[in-house]
This record gives sequence, C-alpha cells and structure tokens, in this order.
Amino acid sequence: MEEKILEITHVPGEEIVVRFRPCYMRQMPTAARQHLRTARKEMLLAMRNLIDVVLESTEARERKGRKARTKVEVE
Repeated sequence: MEEKILEITHVPGEEIVVRFRPCYMRQMPTAARQHLRTARKEMLLAMRNLIDVVLESTEARERKGRKARTKVEVE
C-alpha cells in the first residue's frame, strides 16, 4: 500500500478535511511549507473573528435581556 503525503475527505454538504502526514512535511519544498504555515495562521485569524462575533452577539442579547434599574427612595 502506497503512503500518501495528503488525504482529502469530503462528504457532500459537510466539511472538507485535508490531512497532511507530518513525516512528509520535511520533504515538501520550502515554499509549500511556508504557504501551509500562512494558511494555518489565516484560518486561526478567521476562527478568532468568528468567536468575537459570537461573543458580541451573546453579550448584546444579555444586555437586551437585563431590566433597567429603578431607584426607589425609602423614607
């Protein structure tokens, strides 16, 4: 059985998964490794942005659900 450098799995309507075998990463050209590192960073930045959007939405809903405080004077 031939060892593959990468494996791509796709189920229609689902995610696409690309797996690189770490033992072959050293054999890749330097430019290819650099592109993969850059792509990884961009994916992490995209995920961070999505998390920020979800957090902002959650916080907005929490603020909206809070009742305004009413000051009551007691004599």
